[in-house]
Amino acid sequence: MADEGSDRFENSVFKSIRWNLILSFAGQLANIGITLILSRLLNPDDFGMLAAALALVVLIEVFGSLSSASALTQRQNPSDQFYSAVLVVTGCSALLMMLIIWCLSPYLANFYQRPDLAKVFFLLSLSIPFQFLETFPLSELQRRLAFDKIAFTSFFGIVLAGGISLYMAAEGYGWMALVVRLFLLQAIRTVWFCMIAWPKFAFKPRLQEMRDLLHFGVPQSLAQFMLVFGRRIDDILIGKWMGTSVLGIYSLAYSLYMWPVSNIKGRISQVIFAAMSKVQTDAAAMGSYYLKTVSLTTLIGFPVIIGFASVCDLAVPVIMGEKWISAVPVLRILGIASLFEICVFPGAIYQATARTRTYLKMTLITRIVAVAGILVGLNFGLQGVSFSIVASSFASFFIYNYFINKLIPVTNLDVFKVMGKSSISSMVMLAAILAFRLLSGNHFSAVSELTVSLLVGITTYGILILKFHPEVLGKNRFSTMLNSGPH
Repeated sequence: MADEGSDRFENSVFKSIRWNLILSFAGQLANIGITLILSRLLNPDDFGMLAAALALVVLIEVFGSLSSASALTQRQNPSDQFYSAVLVVTGCSALLMMLIIWCLSPYLANFYQRPDLAKVFFLLSLSIPFQFLETFPLSELQRRLAFDKIAFTSFFGIVLAGGISLYMAAEGYGWMALVVRLFLLQAIRTVWFCMIAWPKFAFKPRLQEMRDLLHFGVPQSLAQFMLVFGRRIDDILIGKWMGTSVLGIYSLAYSLYMWPVSNIKGRISQVIFAAMSKVQTDAAAMGSYYLKTVSLTTLIGFPVIIGFASVCDLAVPVIMGEKWISAVPVLRILGIASLFEICVFPGAIYQATARTRTYLKMTLITRIVAVAGILVGLNFGLQGVSFSIVASSFASFFIYNYFINKLIPVTNLDVFKVMGKSSISSMVMLAAILAFRLLSGNHFSAVSELTVSLLVGITTYGILILKFHPEVLGKNRFSTMLNSGPH
């Protein structure tokens, strides 16, 4: 009976992953398509304006969130007192964040020497109340493993917000179209989540629960702050020293590089965190889940990263226009970094076991490495910054795995074995694309070469996955991967 219960739980976990990925992938394909169309309608400076403001606003928002959604998800049965603690503490924090941004916006704009950025800071801050309200229904959905509902809502928001932003961009609103897009996406998600999953609780605030929340949330927020700081310091420094136009090139390249990391790894990580919270006392089970998750992420993420790197010299001018051509080498360099980033899940382990202080220590070390690399890379332009991110991602891979091994029986060798085995199909796909491009010479137009290259890559990888990993396509139950994967 215990085995049957375990099987049902495993099937539930990987069913959640599959639906989360399918719907999220559709949503993010729409998102990336809208972004690429916007890149044709807008200038790099418009993207640079948004990136410069987001780099600082996100840092303030992350620190003030206190990881409330994670704290609620980690508790299997939150009490009325704990819900009330989140309401009081996070609500006050949200109000404080808005006031800080409003007060600092003129000075932050002056830092970049762009006075019009003050308007961007103000508009971005208006999404903070929605982020605060989303905490409650989002944690409820995560505990239910209802990631299909989360992904569907995100998909709907992406399409609606994207359509409005495209209209505004075509009408000449510039960076305003990008800001409105972000605001609407957050507002749509929050309103719908609150309608379908607002938890019922009585308002009974108690000091002890507030302390528990701060005990969990402050180290976690500091860790997230350091993580985001390490990823945003390049935007801040490039925007300051190279200008928002150069930052626009870099930020769009970086967002394309982060797409598989945030939207493939990120979606899987959501499910694994919720699942591992349920088996947090069984280190062996967590280790098994972890390695199987690395395998799944490699199978899904590597072909996207490697395939795009092989054709981005065609895709960028064809889809985005010649004004973005300088992003191509940056994209290829950052693609190497994403191969390491996508295969580690330290946050899921440490949040599930409530070891947020250790997570903070681990994140602090990796961010120091990242910031040091970026400071060196700035002396060599955008490509220098990109190579520094590759180096820091490689170093962070080993640092993360060192800390992970302290909680679960997973070594660097275990992870590399899984990555190596699961990446074979991606390497064959890359060889097929390169062989076609080499043999085709200059006989095709750029559009035709791009189209056929994509078809060659998709067909090759699809055949290999159908033959060797049918569980990824849903041909077999995801439990096939669980039963045959590493133990």
